[in-house]
Amino acid sequence: MKRAAQHIILFLLWGIPFLSVGQNISPDKIIETIVESQLENMEEEADAALIIEDLEQLLNDPININATTPDELSKMYLLNSIQINKLLAYVDTYGPVYSIFELTIIDGFTPELLQKMQLFIVFGPPTTSPASFKEETKYKRQELLLRSLGTIQKARGYRANDEGVKPYEGNRFRYYSRYRFEAGDKLSAGLTTEKDPGEAFFKGSNKQGFDFYSGNVSLKINPVFERITVGDFIVRSGQGLVLWQGFSPGKSADVLGIMKYGQGIRPYTSVDENLYFRGAATSIQLKKNTIHLFVSQKNADANLDTDINESPVFTSLQTSGYHRTQSEIADEKSVKYRNAGVVLSRTFSKLKLGTTFIYQHFNKPFSPGDQLYNQFKFKGTENFTGGVDYLFSSGKYQLFGEAAVSKSGGKAFLQGTIIHLNDRLNVAAQFRYFNKNYHALWGQAFSESSTVTNETGFYMGIRFLPAKRITLAAYSDFYRSPWISYTTAGPALGHDIFAQADFQFSEKFKCYLRVKSETKDQKNKAEKLYVNLSERTQRIRLHAEYFITEKLRWSSRLEHSSFRGSEKEHGILAYQDLLYKPTLIPLSLSGRLDYFNTSTYDARIYAYENDLLYTFSVPAFFGKGWRTYLNLKYKISDRAELWFKLANTHWTDRNIIGSGYNEIAGKDKTEVKMQLRLKF
Repeated sequence: MKRAAQHIILFLLWGIPFLSVGQNISPDKIIETIVESQLENMEEEADAALIIEDLEQLLNDPININATTPDELSKMYLLNSIQINKLLAYVDTYGPVYSIFELTIIDGFTPELLQKMQLFIVFGPPTTSPASFKEETKYKRQELLLRSLGTIQKARGYRANDEGVKPYEGNRFRYYSRYRFEAGDKLSAGLTTEKDPGEAFFKGSNKQGFDFYSGNVSLKINPVFERITVGDFIVRSGQGLVLWQGFSPGKSADVLGIMKYGQGIRPYTSVDENLYFRGAATSIQLKKNTIHLFVSQKNADANLDTDINESPVFTSLQTSGYHRTQSEIADEKSVKYRNAGVVLSRTFSKLKLGTTFIYQHFNKPFSPGDQLYNQFKFKGTENFTGGVDYLFSSGKYQLFGEAAVSKSGGKAFLQGTIIHLNDRLNVAAQFRYFNKNYHALWGQAFSESSTVTNETGFYMGIRFLPAKRITLAAYSDFYRSPWISYTTAGPALGHDIFAQADFQFSEKFKCYLRVKSETKDQKNKAEKLYVNLSERTQRIRLHAEYFITEKLRWSSRLEHSSFRGSEKEHGILAYQDLLYKPTLIPLSLSGRLDYFNTSTYDARIYAYENDLLYTFSVPAFFGKGWRTYLNLKYKISDRAELWFKLANTHWTDRNIIGSGYNEIAGKDKTEVKMQLRLKF
């Protein structure tokens, strides 16, 4: 009775405003918001297509909130670890939930959050009898995605040089296709193909057509053999000290988002030509124990060289995936390497324990060079890395961590905690220590560096709700690299400071103010010597968003950057966004006008852009000029959708854009993108 009374009161206080704005937010807008929150602080393109694929999958096959797991809930990219823990604890304590409004009882589950969640969840029975293979595969889904994009202006690589030869072997367009088949949760299969700009297509070095082919088949046999995957796949385990493939979020406005949920083995559907395995994998479920086994063999792009004995070696692995010039083509798939590993975990009521082990072997020795910064890097033909991890959750506290060691004897350690002090205040903290000789070739942890090595750091984040409709968030991260790196002249120090205030003035108008400062030692030349010089980059951003009507949304941003190193630089970015969805036409239009003016590249400013489905763009603005783009999405029918994007950047301070083979003569760079999705 008491619980029912709580529901009635909370419905009156929260449910009515929840209903009043529920129609304003479309699935596309929610997905866009989630993706931007993950990517807006990225300073280079990352393989984040998996985020969109997860969300699209959940739209078609929502999570049963009464029979779910932390790993499954993490695929919404909406809940932090505290919210996930509270939701599971609530269901465990009070039984099944049958209404979205009931979730407002849980601390931190605001109407705004529930508006987003409701698209990805259902309220089913807590237990269901497993469907037979025939029943599951009766409902099949097929999807074909076709995409093409390119730049209208010809770069120097596409023009004949003095010898009459074009440096780039192919045309300036990217071609992409992806086919996906799903039959319930039992069977899935996919094939992805891509040709990058400048690569040959059905000629030259690519007589087989596309430059990149990727495919897989994944089958769920029974509750014990949970999944068998053949083809391309990725593996994610622990906190990323040993093994984490694909997109790995780092420091962001989600100041509490410092913990990873290992998602095990997943089919690979993206187009990054490096960050995946190719072979076979299986997941075995034995009551509270989960075993993931995998083996992989594939060829990788590498920079080849010879040692003092004239024996072949490679000095680095290529990561661009481009095969346009003769030198890039010569390095294509030049090294063969094998990976084999196991991920074990055991789940208790409040504790999850895990261990990860991976073995790697190259057919040629890795020899990174004799520079001082390479002294402790991996060398040779084989490596192995192993680690143990845990996740403990009880009441207001969550503890997590991982410790690992590599063949070299180098060690890595990470320990974190997230504490829910009360309804208004949450705190997160993390300490990390990575030896300079620790080698984890597939590691991606929460850290300053993109590699898990040569770093000691301490992070602390806080989220505070001082009043209704106001959220304050901040973090600080102090880190140190005890050994020289490519960008430093010796041991280096650095720290980041971030603060953001969000204001929800009404259901239609919201804004935030953000301040971020990053200070780190970087290598600079002083007379005849290289020395470390402390460089500081500061950015201040004001962003506002307003729903003019249910079909028309406006947003505006003003951002200033300053850089202080050997010189002082400044930059500014301002943009206006409009999103319009007509009532009578299945059409969505969005457009932007940017103005940017920065002294140099050091003062550059990044801004996330709307793009085609499964794609994203985070361009760096530097120099002086304007950028405009128009996005169009048209729903031809229930089985066909069309996307189109036209973008142009006009510089007013230069007549040459880019450098090397990507150099464009003129002031403009115009991009055209088209995409068609067919469902069967």
